[in-house]
Amino acid sequence: MRQFPVTAAMLIVLGGVLPLLMGGWLFLAGIVMSLPHLTLVLLTYGGCLLPFYGAMNWGFLACKPTIILPKRESLRDKRAILLGCFAFLWGWLAMGVGASGSLKIGFALEIGGFLSLILLERLANRHGDFPPGYFLVRVISSILCVIGFTLALLSPQGQF
Repeated sequence: MRQFPVTAAMLIVLGGVLPLLMGGWLFLAGIVMSLPHLTLVLLTYGGCLLPFYGAMNWGFLACKPTIILPKRESLRDKRAILLGCFAFLWGWLAMGVGASGSLKIGFALEIGGFLSLILLERLANRHGDFPPGYFLVRVISSILCVIGFTLALLSPQGQF
């Protein structure tokens, strides 16, 4: 099995902490002052972070030591490609809807995207697609993101 990607894991955890902190700030400081730019920054960050999480699947696919290329993709390869595509398209949709329509709907779509990606990656993890320990890091990071986006969604500032 592949070695655990420590550097990628640290980036993923840091990526999950930032939305938690920004969402908490929106929730707490939104009572006192309007923070419309910070809400848009957080929405955009989430729209970029979700595809990054999906691209990790493509990275695992690309680092596969294949000397002779198979005639067709394996089921594992198809799962990695589909997970990456799902995350990319869902993040784009959430960011587009949130920026052009309602920020609340955008945050709700991002929350749904992170939760869906956890469930889909859980299935991939059961089939041994990830190095040991990687999925736990992803779950923790995604839960931190979901909490941060939920706090931003519930922010009382009324600037949505």
